[in-house]
Amino acid sequence: MDKLVIVSMLLVIAFVLPLESYRILGVFPFHSRSHQMLFDGIAKGLARKGHQVDFITFNPMKKPVPNYKVVVNLQNMTESLVNKWNITFANQLGSDTLPNTAFFCGNDLCEYLAMPEMQKFIKNPPKDPPYDLVIVESLGANCFVGFGHLLKVPVVMASSTIDMPWLDEALGQPDNTAFFPAFFTGYSHPMTFLERVQNTITSHMNHYRFRYYTDGVQNALMKKYFGPDIPPLWELEKNVVLALVNSFHSLSGVRPITHGIIEVGGLHVFENYVELPQELEKWLNESRAGVVYFTLGSMVNIETFPEETLKAFYSTFRKIAPVRVLMKIANKENLLPGLPDNVRISSWIPQTAVLEHKNTKVFITHGGLMSTQEALTFGVPMIGMPLFGDQFSNIALYTKRNMALRLDMKNITEESIYEALHEVLTNPKYKKFADYHSKLFLDRPMSAMDTAIYWIEYAIRNGPGTLKSPAVDLTW
Repeated sequence: MDKLVIVSMLLVIAFVLPLESYRILGVFPFHSRSHQMLFDGIAKGLARKGHQVDFITFNPMKKPVPNYKVVVNLQNMTESLVNKWNITFANQLGSDTLPNTAFFCGNDLCEYLAMPEMQKFIKNPPKDPPYDLVIVESLGANCFVGFGHLLKVPVVMASSTIDMPWLDEALGQPDNTAFFPAFFTGYSHPMTFLERVQNTITSHMNHYRFRYYTDGVQNALMKKYFGPDIPPLWELEKNVVLALVNSFHSLSGVRPITHGIIEVGGLHVFENYVELPQELEKWLNESRAGVVYFTLGSMVNIETFPEETLKAFYSTFRKIAPVRVLMKIANKENLLPGLPDNVRISSWIPQTAVLEHKNTKVFITHGGLMSTQEALTFGVPMIGMPLFGDQFSNIALYTKRNMALRLDMKNITEESIYEALHEVLTNPKYKKFADYHSKLFLDRPMSAMDTAIYWIEYAIRNGPGTLKSPAVDLTW
């Protein structure tokens, strides 16, 4: 009988495991921990399917899973961005972060091709077995698409944001500026007539600016480090099979979309889930009046607020007691003294588990896409304080959906903080709409992970050209 059970189990395993496993190279050079969450999620999903996943990355998994390996570690190239930025610097970036995307997240990362470890990999890539696909981060460093040419395999792009204009161009995605907000405008739909005009101008200008800043530099670096025979970027980009983008129509908006753009928004949420420590779980359970969770993400430190701003937060938090506040700070030694008794601070917080907890009532956030998608998943209303980049557009989307309010970072007072907190804590409409939009966000024919894996395997099976839009071959 025991032998029969064992044989049956082996047969089940044989049918469950994929009939064919692939070797996949992932190139994710940007040194932001939050951006990496999407890519780590994809890696975990592929590894579970039996595929071998090799990464070139600045952020190796802290707890690697089977079938995952870092083949080039970029950590020696620059400092991590975790807890590195102060409020003043982040505010100076503002909504127009295109130059930062082009240089800091683009050309500078392409210099990594000069690394001895990278050159060793380029000159002698693994061949036993050879790679079947390359997944390349889509942000500003398009030069890494060259790995597809080097290895003679299909390329999939993966974006931790919504699709950028230059990614849309590579896949022939229509540019719908009359009703779909451009990435760096801070707008959300629906737009006024003047906003649509500005949106159209900004979209075309940003596309031109990005190409002007990056194409010449990155083409030169590719020829220098991949070899003089490598085709130019515009030609390599035409052979990208598809792109996985961190969006979903219920949040980002309904629009015509080419088959090469695959929406996998929220994929990271459950893949990066960490259980609550016992002490924190006990504190949350005891917070029967509710908890306000306050963080500015992995890069910007709350303790760098001006003293008068921190005093305004402290005073407001005292007023809302017995509601408690959970606040993420980098270094308590740098925090202004006088923290109210109802505030708990920590340098590390398992964010997804906190947002999932039934007693978490409000999320005060900078408006990062990953963080807001986590709040959306669990139906938590938000108070947004956008600092730079897409955070303005993200918070605008949620405010128009009646599940968030926005605080102006340049005019934060005790009165404005209290009014926002009191409104979201006491007006049931915010929770009602948060739950409604959470339901829409999660209502899909396939999970975001299953969607991503299917289309990655599709790209390997069928290669370039199968999803190619005729628009890709138009010159203008």
